[in-house]
Amino acid sequence: MKTLLLENILTAMNIQPNEKHKGIRIKTVTYDRFEIRSHTLYFRWNNREVPVERIKNYKNVFIVTDTPFSNMEKLNPEQVILVKDLKDTFFKFTSYYRHLFNIPVVAITGTCGKSTTKEMLKHILEDTHNVQATISSKNADYYNLSYLMGIDENTDVAVFETAVSKKGDMTESCKYFYPTIGIMTMIDVDHTDKIRSFDDYLAEKAKIMQGMNNKGILILNSDDLYLSSIDTSKFKGKIITFGKNKNARFRIKKFQYHSSGMTFWMEYKKREYKGYIPGLGEHSVYNAVASLAAATMLGVDIGYALKRLSSYHHMISHFQILEGRNQITLVDDTWKSNPASLRKGLETLSRIALPSQRKIAVLGRMASLGKYADEEYEKAGHLIAASGVDVLITKGFIAKDFQKPAIEAGVSPDHVYHFSDADEMKRFFDSFLLPNDIVYFKTGGNDSDFDDVIEYLRS
Repeated sequence: MKTLLLENILTAMNIQPNEKHKGIRIKTVTYDRFEIRSHTLYFRWNNREVPVERIKNYKNVFIVTDTPFSNMEKLNPEQVILVKDLKDTFFKFTSYYRHLFNIPVVAITGTCGKSTTKEMLKHILEDTHNVQATISSKNADYYNLSYLMGIDENTDVAVFETAVSKKGDMTESCKYFYPTIGIMTMIDVDHTDKIRSFDDYLAEKAKIMQGMNNKGILILNSDDLYLSSIDTSKFKGKIITFGKNKNARFRIKKFQYHSSGMTFWMEYKKREYKGYIPGLGEHSVYNAVASLAAATMLGVDIGYALKRLSSYHHMISHFQILEGRNQITLVDDTWKSNPASLRKGLETLSRIALPSQRKIAVLGRMASLGKYADEEYEKAGHLIAASGVDVLITKGFIAKDFQKPAIEAGVSPDHVYHFSDADEMKRFFDSFLLPNDIVYFKTGGNDSDFDDVIEYLRS
């Protein structure tokens, strides 16, 4: 982070600094008490215990709180900054810090594709720009402050995921990042355990426009049915579209599958471009074109951006092709499972599998579906059959809900199996797998058993 003067921070938060606050430099701002060290401003959320004895070993530690805490009297009075509304004060700080930097900030949201699009855009930019970005798929709100504080005087551009798992998430993320460019990849059912209505989930995603103060650049997937339904009438900035739709600004003309990636043709401003992206699936092309659209809006030459994309390193566990023992192909797609990502995974599996290969799907539960769970498992079961899956294996009692609709849709009951742990699956695979099989793994439960089995089957 940029080193700040405490008196300037306090003034930005509408707090009158006293003489003992002046001239003090702050090098760390945090709401994690374990990150407290010298020259720290600590925001005390949820009335957490303050490590007073440890703080006394450091120099220039200041606590912002809206309630007193035990052993507070052991600190110097100027160290405790008592406020009426901690949340309001905190977001005054984030606004102050973000607006110290006149840089473009890209916020990426959607049910699927956020992490990949972010990584692609980061890869395009990082050779010529100093980029501050979300790390891997770590997009929970807990990380937002550290990502914001990662911006400093050397940062040229920031690229962040703005995930939504509950109401208020989008609005709050934008109060950290104040994005100037927003990307919406695609929308489908997810996180409806906490946002009970899908319409509310969609509306929460659409709040990215309010978070951008209805200005800047909004990049939308024009082929997505739900994104097409959102009201953009109040958005006064520029709307850029991508997709196969003939009216898309960045139009996907066609694409081809290769052993480990996709060649695609894209049209922009009546000129056609050819690109290649490591990573399989039509969705990989959409993510690539979304990243190209953002890079172009940031002033990057398209030819250069396409060249950079060709050297992109595909994210692990995102439809990752692995060589298994005994000439078996493994597909690790275990980073997440929701209806949209499972659909894209099965479609890609069906597209890449050879006629001679048995397609074996090993599925754990889909996460965070709430009242839509029964409906979505039924749809998924039908999709499993329609995708030509030869063998269905489920793991865990929730995932068993895939079985009945899959059988009803045409998967043979004799080719459906269920297991409870990794050792059961290993013993089964030892006697069941044949050379040339392709085995697709998908789960949304952060289930280490899947990692264990995949590693066991690798060559």
